[in-house]
Amino acid sequence: MRQLAFLLGLFAFLALAFAQPKEPPKGTRCVVCGMDVNMMPKFTSQLKLRNGEYLYTESPKHAIQYYLKNKDKVAELWVRDFSSGKWIDGTRAYYVRVEEGPMGPDVVAFKSLVRAKKFAKGKKVLKFKEIDMDFIKHLDMGHGGVKHEGHHGGMKHSH
Repeated sequence: MRQLAFLLGLFAFLALAFAQPKEPPKGTRCVVCGMDVNMMPKFTSQLKLRNGEYLYTESPKHAIQYYLKNKDKVAELWVRDFSSGKWIDGTRAYYVRVEEGPMGPDVVAFKSLVRAKKFAKGKKVLKFKEIDMDFIKHLDMGHGGVKHEGHHGGMKHSH
């Protein structure tokens, strides 16, 4: 019996250790907003659910949003490294806010803190655990958690 438990444990470890993201099929839509996930490939992200199903998003922002709302269902979160385009573990990535994502303000992911800092040019670099729903909501409102005087939803107003 102990041997069976060991073998099952080893199998589970190997399955997780060698877990791989999948390329989203052409025409796949974002699970959050319905946008084509292949519009801006360096932003494409994905989640693997505990039941084995893969879900895709057009950006890290929406993948993280889905994750935060469904933590109990998500087994893996994959984002693309913005410098290499390779899939990386989204929970271990470093994120930098950008203005021009697929749907406006978003975040881009980096495997390397050094590359993230170089890209950020003095802007804040965030770890996955520092991103919460308030931050996501601020991105959606166009100001990414940074209050802009005289701006509303990314639009300048003349007074």
